[in-house]
Amino acid sequence: MKKDTIAAIATPLGAGGIGIVRVSGPDAATVLSCLFQPAGGRQIDQMEDRRLYLGEVRDAQGVLLDRALAVLMYAPHSYTGEDVAELQLHGGPTLLRSVLAAALTVGARLAEPGEFTLRAFLNGKIALSQAEAVADLISARTGRASRQAAQQLAGKLAQRIAAIEEQLTGVLAQITVGVDFPDDVDAPQNSELLQQIQEVSAQIDQLLATAGQGRIVRDGVRVTIAGAVNVGKSSLLNRLLDAERAIVTELPGTTRDLIEEAVDIEGVPLLLTDTAGFRDVRTVDKVERLGMDLSRRAMEQAGVSILVLDGTLGVVDAESRLLLRETQDKPRLLVINKLDAASPQDIAHIRSALLELDADLRIVEVSARSGQGLPQLRQAILELAGAVPEGASTALVSNLRHIQALQEAQQALLSAQSALDMEIPTDLVSIDVENALTALGEISGRSVSEEVLNNIFSRFCLGK
Repeated sequence: MKKDTIAAIATPLGAGGIGIVRVSGPDAATVLSCLFQPAGGRQIDQMEDRRLYLGEVRDAQGVLLDRALAVLMYAPHSYTGEDVAELQLHGGPTLLRSVLAAALTVGARLAEPGEFTLRAFLNGKIALSQAEAVADLISARTGRASRQAAQQLAGKLAQRIAAIEEQLTGVLAQITVGVDFPDDVDAPQNSELLQQIQEVSAQIDQLLATAGQGRIVRDGVRVTIAGAVNVGKSSLLNRLLDAERAIVTELPGTTRDLIEEAVDIEGVPLLLTDTAGFRDVRTVDKVERLGMDLSRRAMEQAGVSILVLDGTLGVVDAESRLLLRETQDKPRLLVINKLDAASPQDIAHIRSALLELDADLRIVEVSARSGQGLPQLRQAILELAGAVPEGASTALVSNLRHIQALQEAQQALLSAQSALDMEIPTDLVSIDVENALTALGEISGRSVSEEVLNNIFSRFCLGK
């Protein structure tokens, strides 16, 4: 790791009440002394650790830039584990750039994306999974996603992984001692090793079982709204968004392109896509036909498809039957719309016809105009997407890289169990255990490659 001193603007670009310039490295105090003069004639070396001081900020030529607050945090009691100085300035972008330029002039260099957090990881302040949680916390799109990232930042996942690594290290130690010192120590029995490995494997299974939920909260779900023309798809989109996003008219084929909008439902980010209505291709023009092709592609990519039917028709129309066939292998939800205008008999006929086609269909009756049935629709979408109510704080796996590492570790442990069942020598079994530890080290950071680190931290923003 580079031992130089880095600096960057740590707050978002744009005007604001406060803007922060952060400096980290062995010369952080020196850089601060060149820029900041505490009020009352105090010197930088008289500033107490982790205490804010008011003073003047000047550039290398002595030009006054701002009156601001400064804090010094000495190693190891800082975010990066190094000496850190922060200037809390008025949040004008021109001012912040001027102060950063002054810091670079007196000895700091511009930090690379994520370099502050990378230094925190390399200095042992946080585990790699916690470092990645920083990026998730910054980019969280819902309160629930933010809380999930905060749990990982607090070390919930890191603690689980560390405990598993410790158990596997113990298994590996037993095998190694038994192989290297057969005359002094009794080699562990295969049944004992098998039990310990099975216990670890069960813990990894528990973590992997949270992956679907974690990914949904972190990344969200694509939800496509499809159906025949004039069934109320755009009205339903507007109602779910609580905004007039899509044009609604009585003319068939109003929507010809995809309309996408994000919405937060109970902390789960959903990307809703309103699609062009389906009808007999022989009756439409080229543009509308292209819109229908786009609709089909959107349904193929969707995590959930909402198929909307017109409740006033009393029958399942040909276009809806076609869509049912095309989506039979995908998560889908049937919505009978226009509950405010349809008769109970019409609704009952459609529901009965749908269940005859597929007895396992999930059906919700709504009125996009009045909002009737919308709470049930929102809940059905979440359940079909796989989202569950937010529970007690626990370790959820949400990062695809972590999921893949856990799967690799699990595969290595399954191989170890098979080897023990077949009475293969334990020194060969140790190879599988080591492979599992290496995979887990990709999460904790114990065995992560420089290439992986560069890839992870390059996605961070400057100043973090």
